[in-house]
Amino acid sequence: MSIEHEDLIFKVRDTIAAVAKRLTSEVELDHALVDDLGIDSIQILELLAALEDTFGFELDVDDIRPESFRSVQAVLHFVERKVAS
Repeated sequence: MSIEHEDLIFKVRDTIAAVAKRLTSEVELDHALVDDLGIDSIQILELLAALEDTFGFELDVDDIRPESFRSVQAVLHFVERKVAS
C-alpha cells in the first residue's frame, strides 16, 4: 500500500482526532495523547482498532508498546512502520 507522507500524517491526525472527539486541526504532531488530548485507556483501544481499519493492517500483541502511543508523532512512526511492513 503506497500512501503519500502528507496523506499519512493527515490520516493519523484525523483518526486520533475522531477518537479524541476533536477537530483534526486541533491535533498536532507534538501533542501527547493523554496529557494534551485527554485520551484515556479505553480510547487507546479504540484508536488501535481505528488505525487497523484506516490503514488496513492487523496488530499483533507484540506491536503494542506504550512508547508507540505517547504522542501523535509516536503513533505516526508506529503507523509508518506497520504500513511499510
